[in-house]
Amino acid sequence: MPALATHTGLMAAYHMGWVDRDGRTVHAQPGKMVRSSLCLWACGAAGGSREAALPAALALEWVHNATLVHDDIQDGDRQRRSRETVWSVWGAGHGINAGDAMYGIAFEGLLRPGQRERRRLAAGRVLAGAVRRLIEGQCLDLAQEGRPRTSPAAYLRMARAKTGALLAASLQMGAIMGGAHRQAVNRMRQAGEQLGLAFQVRDDWLGTWGDPALTGKSRDHDLHRRKVTYPVVAGYAAMSASERKTFSARFSGAGQSQAAAVPELRALLERRRADHLAATACREFAERAIQLVAAGGFDARHTQRFEELAHYVATRTG
Repeated sequence: MPALATHTGLMAAYHMGWVDRDGRTVHAQPGKMVRSSLCLWACGAAGGSREAALPAALALEWVHNATLVHDDIQDGDRQRRSRETVWSVWGAGHGINAGDAMYGIAFEGLLRPGQRERRRLAAGRVLAGAVRRLIEGQCLDLAQEGRPRTSPAAYLRMARAKTGALLAASLQMGAIMGGAHRQAVNRMRQAGEQLGLAFQVRDDWLGTWGDPALTGKSRDHDLHRRKVTYPVVAGYAAMSASERKTFSARFSGAGQSQAAAVPELRALLERRRADHLAATACREFAERAIQLVAAGGFDARHTQRFEELAHYVATRTG
């Protein structure tokens, strides 16, 4: 990564939780590293050594964190992992620069000369395509804001791109680095997409009902911003006509401040068990991912580890 003496190096290291804003070493809460872990797992399941997948795993982690830095700017989030976000410390312009630099770090490390160049090049093509799709998913996410009438199908199309693309790439890249055949790589991609849906829906659940002490974010933020999440689209679809009218009025902010409407919006969602609908959907997507991997002919110890991780994704609390 860039040296701490550079602007981008300092901001990247700060975001990763390695230093404070002045560059002093700290040990802040790290990310979950789900994507890099999946990449290492897939490489091992395909018969390769985990060390062979390290360049791909590192690239995935940098790309994921680049998207988080940019996502915080677009969503106006000032807290992540119980710390101030990059843009809230240095400003939105520098936050954009920090995220862009992380993309560069990712591909620079993955594509440098060395062993398994052909596999790393193939993995790089997968990662580049995933970046394009996840950015399109982010565009769809922003376009859906304030529109509770968004259908569950449209929401899932967005989530499959925004979150599923990179999780799918994580499994694909690991399988490629492990020397898997094309059919196995494709199965990994499908499993990753399903796991991505589980991850995003659980993220949405946490954004409305999660414990702020564990998530590092307010449980009111998504509703305050009128973000269209899975609980919103699923709850709205289950409402009566009169409930939808009330919910739409509150969601648009008509007649009261945005903050004041949050408790009523949450109550309307809970009346239609949106929290339960989201939790159930998480488990279903995770099970589909598990079934895809289980049918891939991998060793039982590998499939068991994936099953454990998929269940974690669907039930995590932070």
